[in-house]
Order: sequence, then C-alpha cells, then structure tokens
Amino acid sequence: MFTQSKKDLAEIRDFLITETDFCEYKPNWFISISYLQDYSRDQLLKYHKRLNDVIQDTFDPYEMNVICKGYFIEKGKKKLIEKRDLKVLNTISDVYEYDKEMTLKNGSYGTHLVLTLYPSILDKPNKKIRKLWSTMYWDFGGKPPSYLLEEENQELLLAETLEFVIRDRCPSFIANGDDAIQIDRIDDRMVFKDTGEKGWKGALHYCTKQIFCKDQFLEVFDEKNSNICVA
Repeated sequence: MFTQSKKDLAEIRDFLITETDFCEYKPNWFISISYLQDYSRDQLLKYHKRLNDVIQDTFDPYEMNVICKGYFIEKGKKKLIEKRDLKVLNTISDVYEYDKEMTLKNGSYGTHLVLTLYPSILDKPNKKIRKLWSTMYWDFGGKPPSYLLEEENQELLLAETLEFVIRDRCPSFIANGDDAIQIDRIDDRMVFKDTGEKGWKGALHYCTKQIFCKDQFLEVFDEKNSNICVA
C-alpha cells in the first residue's frame, strides 16, 4: 500500500511530465551545479536568475527559439566533520590542546537544471556565440575544430559551449574543479541514473527524489526562475 507521501510524489511527477511545457518541448540536457560556498536558498534563487540571463543572452538574445528551464534545488547529505575550536587541558602533559570533536554538518545546497536547448541553435550561431568561440577555441583560429561542426557532433559542441559560458560568466558563485558543473545529455532510450525511468521522465524523477509531500514541492522547485508553468 502506498503511503500518502508516495502518492503525493507520484502526482507531482505525473503533473510535471504531462502538464508542463516539458511535455511539448522535451528536455535534452541535465545540468548539475555545485557552489563556491554554502549559500542559502534565497541566494540560490538569485544565482538561478543569473544563469537564466547568461543562457538567454548567449543562445537566444533575440528570443526566437524555445528554451525551457526547470530548476530543482537539492540538499546535500549531512557530513561528519572534525571540530577543533575547543581547548582542553591535557592532564598528562599539563598543557592546553585543541580537542578533536566530531560533529554533523548540514549538507550544502546544489542545483539541477533540466533544460530544453536544441543543438540546431548552432546551425547559424549568433555573434555572441561566435565571439565566445573565438575565446574557447583560440588555438584553432577562433573557431571550433572541424569535427565539432559536423552534424553528429553538434550536441558535444553545445555542451562544451554551455559549460564554458557558465564558468566564464558566473565565477563568483560556481565552485572550482572539473565536477562543479556536470552537463549530461538526456537520452530517451536509456534509464536515467538509478531512477528506473528512461530519458527526461527519469531526470524529473531524479530531481524530485527529496520531495515527501506536496507542500515541500516549492522548496525543491524554483518556480520563480523556471519557465515551465506549474500553476
């Protein structure tokens, strides 16, 4: 028998899959972002707006293409850390030493962005994309290498462009390291991570795994910066 929380989650997932813009414009990218510091949820909403501005300004400055965005906030697992701010007297050596005390620290927030952005947007790259490529591929004469311009490699070119522009224009809050931004293409033929569901439906299952009741949905989902209607 399903618990109420499982019923609520099933309804939320069904709504996202059948009633939002993702139903018509199937998302093809899943982007996970780690942050430089342990920011609050309100701060993350501001950074989501910045990410929106960067993506829109780069790939669709004239608002002629479909770009659907769904932001989901995930709370990281609690970690056991060593706290060393307590000095105690060592009765054997008769000196004060730092006491090694273990404590649980709340996990940091991270973002999952489920995105609809078609590679065909690169068929006729706008001047901002061309300018971006001149920096990305300066050692290739300011243009992507020829193999990336082939049709079968357009998704790779788009992924590289996405990652570069986010890192380049959001350095104040994106974490350092190769894993700070992970961009995965969503393949509707393959099960998404460990959800048991394929493609973009599996991606939405993954993003909602921390939801246990309907009231919690708007804690996880950033309605302010996502442009898929959930009303």
